[in-house]
Amino acid sequence: MSLAWRRLVDLKPVLMLVNNTSLVCCWEQRGRWQQRVVGWPEGVCSDGVPLQREVVGELIADLIFDCDCPGAELVLCLPLQVASWCVVDGYGADGLPGLLPHALQSLDLPFDLAESCVTSSPVQEALAVVGVPRSLIQAWSEVAELADLPLRRVDWLLTAAQRALHQLTQTWDGDLAWLVVEEKSLRLLLFRKGVPEVDHALDALDPLACQREIRACVAALQALVDSPSALGWWLSVPSEQVDDWMPVVDGAAGECCLNQPLPVWAEPSDQAAARDVTGVLSPLQQLALLALHQEER
Repeated sequence: MSLAWRRLVDLKPVLMLVNNTSLVCCWEQRGRWQQRVVGWPEGVCSDGVPLQREVVGELIADLIFDCDCPGAELVLCLPLQVASWCVVDGYGADGLPGLLPHALQSLDLPFDLAESCVTSSPVQEALAVVGVPRSLIQAWSEVAELADLPLRRVDWLLTAAQRALHQLTQTWDGDLAWLVVEEKSLRLLLFRKGVPEVDHALDALDPLACQREIRACVAALQALVDSPSALGWWLSVPSEQVDDWMPVVDGAAGECCLNQPLPVWAEPSDQAAARDVTGVLSPLQQLALLALHQEER
């Protein structure tokens, strides 16, 4: 089959996750998902921003060629620091996203509405609203054009990971506390009835102070209701740090850790890729890619 014909009939999503050190690529080949990691050359991409667009576009084009994916459509997942979000109540399960920008004009938002591309996704009876700078979306659109590839969709690391977390914890009836360590960021997210109520940044320099601050946040949220639900914890932290953070889980109060092994759905594309993949993906990135895989397969 000619290459041009395959580009028309063999359309398939290629998942690309951007972090500060590398580009993670996942694609399906002969019924099996493959994964490869390509490190960024110095000064090419930083904090999710393609500083040298032509170089990034050429790198992606070469990667797609090496992966033998002529019909690739990019599904891009941007890193934590590039976007902000909030939760808007009162939209119902299906919401009215077409009316969202107008409704947001009256709210105090964590992003500049006029300068942002806004996306939303249902969260129970609310909407999770994400704002990404328009200039960043334009930059990645230009990169995709330079790579001669369609940009199928753009997602954000935190909300993609949250969707996977929701699936993994859907049998849990109580509230949820989610501790996230991602690069230099440490944050606590608290969910009540599946809706994020708190997204609190923490200072990672003092673990004991962090643990006290975490427990204070939990107590403040639980004090808002007469009978707090049972609290389950998910720790998206490096595996070697899990035991260090377990003291935040108050077992005497009936709290528990919900962590479980994530399903393995992609394998390194070759031995060299296996060496590159080892230790690259953070727990948060693994959750995000799991969500994108479930949605795009």
